[in-house]
Amino acid sequence: MAAALQTAVVIALVAASLILSCWWLTPARRRLWILDQLLPADATRGPLVRLRRALLARSQIGCGACRANPNAAAPRSTEKGGVLRR
Repeated sequence: MAAALQTAVVIALVAASLILSCWWLTPARRRLWILDQLLPADATRGPLVRLRRALLARSQIGCGACRANPNAAAPRSTEKGGVLRR
């Protein structure tokens, strides 16, 4: 009985780890598409809605390396490039 319970727990942990790894390795556009398919059009609350909002917010910030991003610090990005060239 204990061995069966241990096996079930290990299988659950490995499956959760696999799903989470696949989620984080998936590009942001595909993750948004998946969430759009899972959510009803009129959904305003719930964990998937919060996840979608957070993903959209992160994707709009960008990496901060270009001038198109108003939050980007140009000296920081040029200093970083200068260091790499030396």
